Amino acid sequence: MAEIQTPQNGKKKAAKPDMTPLVDLGFLLITFFIYTTTFNQPSVLDFATPKSSEGTAAVNNQNTLTLILGGDNKVYWYQKALKEVTSEDLVETDYSSAGIRQVILEKKKLAKNPDNRTIIIKPTEDATWENAVDVLDETIITGSKRKAITELTPRELEAYQGKMIY
Repeated sequence: MAEIQTPQNGKKKAAKPDMTPLVDLGFLLITFFIYTTTFNQPSVLDFATPKSSEGTAAVNNQNTLTLILGGDNKVYWYQKALKEVTSEDLVETDYSSAGIRQVILEKKKLAKNPDNRTIIIKPTEDATWENAVDVLDETIITGSKRKAITELTPRELEAYQGKMIY
């Protein structure tokens, strides 16, 4: 049988593992977690709200564009006095750059005072949060500084429902 070679004094040599790969792995993990936390910073939509005030502000219909966010990824817009809105006045478009962005840019060119141009966003119950964020993104892209999000009035709801029948 083979004999095991041991040192003369009877002591075994201590094993010394190479720690280099373990240190490399540690630094890779630290780097990975630093990058993932840096790149996953929460993004917040900057939307300033005015201080509450008494009464309502006067609205110029030629400087105001009202967007009604409907279901099935459709947007309806009009530029008319609220009292006169009917389902025939609602013009349908979509959320693409050729859709709602072109409408906003076209109305910006036609506005009497482009700096005071206001976009009123009115989501319906059929609209999704994605639709609202898409419209807000388009207002930012087109440089619209004045925007408001509000509820549909009964007159607008009636016009919207009339549009859905067709």
